[in-house]
Amino acid sequence: MRSLLRMAAFSADQPTVPEMEQDTLDAGWVVEPGGALLVAAHRPKSLRDIPADALGDGEYEINDVHVSLADLGGETDDFLPRAASRGLHFARRMLAEARGLPGSETLLATVAINVDVDDEDFSLQGATIRFFSRRGSHPPWFDELETYTLEAIAVLDMSDV
Repeated sequence: MRSLLRMAAFSADQPTVPEMEQDTLDAGWVVEPGGALLVAAHRPKSLRDIPADALGDGEYEINDVHVSLADLGGETDDFLPRAASRGLHFARRMLAEARGLPGSETLLATVAINVDVDDEDFSLQGATIRFFSRRGSHPPWFDELETYTLEAIAVLDMSDV
């Protein structure tokens, strides 16, 4: 992800967020009775309490946000840096909105951008952002990011806001 941002040949005061994703930002967070932090716009209508020993895993499965990149023009040289910038911007804004909520001090965001330009669906991609806390069980894969070669992935925590 760092290399994508270093390649940036564009200047923008602040990345934009498409309207649908802006609605997600505006909706903010909800704290479930069991303590799970959920992106309000992605909370399932019917939800059983996530057990305390699996809070991070439960949040990871629910807090899966797709951010559109369609308006960035997938064929341009600065597409990937713009895509990375948009994904990171969205994640930082959501993390900022969660600040102060119970359990938010352990909240993480992963931002993934497909960098496989030979993939036939490359121009249809979006940024995938997932939010989860380090409470109970949580995905361990983010400790080994160098093994992923077809995606640029960043992990953000509250200090990155």
